Amino acid sequence: MKSRLFTTIALACGMTSFAADFTLKVNLSDSIRQVTHCASGALYGVTEQYPVDINAMIGPLKCRMFCQPGAGGYGNQHPYGDAMKVAERLKGTDAKVQITLPDILPNWPYKWPGLDSWLKQVEECVNRKKASGLTNFHSYVIWNEPYGTWNDSNGDFHSTVWKPTYELLRRLDPDMPIVGPAIAYYTEERMRKFFKFCKENNCLPDIVCWHQWGSGGLPGAVENVRKLEKEFGLPDYPICVNEYCAGSNAELQKYEGCPGYSVPFIAKFERYKIESATISWWFTQYPGRLGSILTANNEKGGGWHLYKWYGDMEGYMASVTPPNDKSEGLDGFAAVNKKMREASIVLGGNNTGSVDVTIDGIPEWMGSEVEVTTEVVTWENKDKAVAGPQTLATDIYTVNNGKIVVPVNVTSKLYAYRLYITPGEVVPRSPFLDKALSIPGTIEAEYFDNGSAGVAYYDKDKQNRGEGYRLETGVDVYTIKDKPNEYAVGYAQNEEWLDYTVNVEKEAFYDITATLSSGGEQSGIQLQLDGENITEMLQTAPNDNDWESYLETKTRTLTKLPQGEHTLRMSVVGDWINIDKFVFVEYDPTVVDLIDANEPQTFEIYDSTGRKYGEITSSQVDISKKLKEKGFASGTYILKSSRGVIKAIVD
Repeated sequence: MKSRLFTTIALACGMTSFAADFTLKVNLSDSIRQVTHCASGALYGVTEQYPVDINAMIGPLKCRMFCQPGAGGYGNQHPYGDAMKVAERLKGTDAKVQITLPDILPNWPYKWPGLDSWLKQVEECVNRKKASGLTNFHSYVIWNEPYGTWNDSNGDFHSTVWKPTYELLRRLDPDMPIVGPAIAYYTEERMRKFFKFCKENNCLPDIVCWHQWGSGGLPGAVENVRKLEKEFGLPDYPICVNEYCAGSNAELQKYEGCPGYSVPFIAKFERYKIESATISWWFTQYPGRLGSILTANNEKGGGWHLYKWYGDMEGYMASVTPPNDKSEGLDGFAAVNKKMREASIVLGGNNTGSVDVTIDGIPEWMGSEVEVTTEVVTWENKDKAVAGPQTLATDIYTVNNGKIVVPVNVTSKLYAYRLYITPGEVVPRSPFLDKALSIPGTIEAEYFDNGSAGVAYYDKDKQNRGEGYRLETGVDVYTIKDKPNEYAVGYAQNEEWLDYTVNVEKEAFYDITATLSSGGEQSGIQLQLDGENITEMLQTAPNDNDWESYLETKTRTLTKLPQGEHTLRMSVVGDWINIDKFVFVEYDPTVVDLIDANEPQTFEIYDSTGRKYGEITSSQVDISKKLKEKGFASGTYILKSSRGVIKAIVD
């Protein structure tokens, strides 16, 4: 149930909505940068085996980058997660692969084989990368945590490892970015030493990198590296944080991937324009779990749903000001998507209590009222599966001078909260293209009626994941491959529906041919006319994860469709199905097709009004007798099989 909240008086007086413990300030008109999903990815987050379903587990997150071993096998640092094999698995996603070169070596700390052997192994890795033909690589990391994993008895790290490896990479693969120094944690002393050597020896990285334990230290680290760059006359380098977590001790490692602890990281990564960042990997017995946002059993944890919210963000990231930027406490990140007419704000952190989310700069295109849905994603531990976010409230707010205040009660430092904001105006239902669709005829799935969600359609995911059509709605409409002007409704889930205003030209039975791409044996659609079922579930064979493969399935209406204008509803049954179109052709049920009368067939049984009674397997010769034996009353029945329709009389 929606409530209307009027904040005009409170705002005019400069008051917040209640005496909150914290205030989080958001300015939706102040753009930080375009959405990059920079914080989405993980160290060794993908292996040759896990996650099993890349499209389902990684695709929706729109991950930026995964940090993977340069070689994954026995004799290397890890026997899995090989960068080239993982890049092959990820090639259909947004993610790129960062190649960690020292993981070619065995042992921890790394066992140094001598410079000649090292450079030979690096060259082999580069050649494997180039031979793969893949283009979804991010960068090379020359060494990992050098001031802890490098033994000074082997020589000076910078001159023994960094410079020769840098020069080899520049010769073999000059367009691939080089990342360094990848120190275990940020210190000015180490970064200064690194910059000084690299500038003096002409071997500066393309991306500066370190690991971050606790989000509160990130602002100071960024400020310091910018100071050093200025001191050495260097540009502001892109920054990669290729391991991040609440902390490096056991007490804090357990919060890896936790929603509440992750929100301040994402918020600060966006605020300070970090180029890429990956969640850590403390639980080494579980690689391929996306930084513990999947459980040990490869189920979605609470963290996965937080990063799904992040992945849903499109458009530009908006300014968010927390109570204390240099802390692990309450923080948030926000995005505005004008194309989709939506904004979202995610908050959380190491605080509990009441929060006033003060939202300024609400775009004029959102109107004088906005609908705000407040959601929460919970978390108990990294191995506890979470079904999904829970909706706490849906309210209509009156916008005053571009501003509203939304109260949120943060009940746990482990949870994350989202405010999803859309225009509050309810658009009534009307025919798409301003004209009822004709029956008989072809009804394109994407030609559903105009109107607001819940009025013309219902989609569980309020955002349109489509590719340029019906973007004013939350329905996912996709371009059909190799057919740039043809579309299908996709990513459809159980209980979603679309309404169509139709004009039935003649009262009659109709043949219906639906063109579908189904993700499972339990997925299909069902059609209703003015609330009454006119078909059973329409299904096709599963598409084996080939969403460009469409099949046809046919049925006939259960009843005669009445002449005139009506509402046709297409309801989704089961999860994950794409719908291209359905074609109605008038059918005369009194026509009897000739078939082999002695061949057994399975028939659907209908009476003369179209009411279905079930199924029966029989030959045509014995059908009347079989019906009588099963207790059917005297009368005429219509029997449908895959080969046609017959009439049977029970006397």
